Amino acid sequence: MKTTAVQSIAAFAALAAAAPAPVPEPEYNATLVARGTDAPFGIKKGLAYNDAGKINTLSRSGSATWAYNWGAARDAPKFQGIPMMWGVNEGQVDGIFAKIASGDTPYVLGYNEPDVTREHGGCNASPQRAREQWGNDMFRFRDRGAKLVCPAISSWNTDRGFTGGPSGLTWLRQFAGNNPGQFGCSAQALHWYGEPGANAQRQAQLFIDYVAWAHGEVNSIFQREMPLWITEFSPDPVGDVNLLADFLRIVIPWLDRQDYVHRYAPFKAETMVNGNDLNNAGRAFVESRG
Repeated sequence: MKTTAVQSIAAFAALAAAAPAPVPEPEYNATLVARGTDAPFGIKKGLAYNDAGKINTLSRSGSATWAYNWGAARDAPKFQGIPMMWGVNEGQVDGIFAKIASGDTPYVLGYNEPDVTREHGGCNASPQRAREQWGNDMFRFRDRGAKLVCPAISSWNTDRGFTGGPSGLTWLRQFAGNNPGQFGCSAQALHWYGEPGANAQRQAQLFIDYVAWAHGEVNSIFQREMPLWITEFSPDPVGDVNLLADFLRIVIPWLDRQDYVHRYAPFKAETMVNGNDLNNAGRAFVESRG
């Protein structure tokens, strides 16, 4: 969703509910790491960010080890940057090539919310168009050694979404078709936003229920165990620091315990800092663990 995310969430609610610096090693207990992830130091926490200048505060023990910015992710060297091919035939290709060549990223993320209109932050591509163009857009990165993450979809699962066509897992099922292995994906990205007016406990349970359900659906679509990356998620209203803090204290321990969730990044990193300090949400993000 990126910069238009607040507008997008309001719409969802209405319709449904030089060389990179090393990543600092967090001080996790050994029993807490490597639960179904190849993220640095076995820590799943990541950052979805727009302004790289504001996220260095989150580089500390117990915090994120990777980050992405819906682009080439070359401006946050304190984290493992994961680039994204944002849309069909639309992305910072040269920057992604440079990122791969630097040896700093093992993955490239696929399209951002093809099941959502551009007005609401998505790249708006039908399952058929995305399927037809995937090889042209993504295999050039795979050929240079990067693993691929299949398109990030919204949680609005319907035949008629924002674009007038399928949305959510319905979109993904049509995209995958009868030959899901053809896309060469190593993981599936999901987005989720909450229920306006509900408290943190209610929204956390809705999120947990959705991810657990989506896990089975994604496995059915790809006909195998498919790791999940939750690359955008937030309670509603987005940007409510205290609500996000209470929500993260519930969902992060759960996410850390799920072997099939390999990485996650709340929306968004800037919400968790005030200048050079962590706010309540930032403290919850750093301190919570499974």
